[in-house]
Amino acid sequence: MKIGIDIVHIPKIGETIKKWGDKFLNRVFSEEEIMFCRKRKDSVTCFAGRFAAKEAVYKTLGKTISLKSISILSGGRPVVVINGEIARKIILSISHHGEYAIAVAVNYSSFFT
Repeated sequence: MKIGIDIVHIPKIGETIKKWGDKFLNRVFSEEEIMFCRKRKDSVTCFAGRFAAKEAVYKTLGKTISLKSISILSGGRPVVVINGEIARKIILSISHHGEYAIAVAVNYSSFFT
C-alpha cells in the first residue's frame, strides 16, 4: 500500500493559469477536467484541487507516468483514471480551505496482489 499527499496554494495555480493559459491547462489536465473546472464558479480552486490530486496519485505510483496521464473525474466522489482506465485500487480525497487545496491518495493495488 502506498500513500501520497499534496497541498497546493490556490493563488499560485491562478497565477500560473493567468501567465500560461491553455498551454499550462492542456499540458496538465485532460479535456474532461478542463471542461468540468471551467463550468465551476471558482474554476481556479477546482484546477488547484485536481492538481493536488494528480500529484498525490503520482506519488503513489512511484512517479512513473506524466500528470497528463492521470485524470480526476467527478461522480460524487473523485475517480482516478490512468491512461483511460479507472484505477479502482486508488482511493482519493480532495479538500479546499481558504487559499489551499489538499489531496490524499491511497493506492492499495500492491497490498492485495
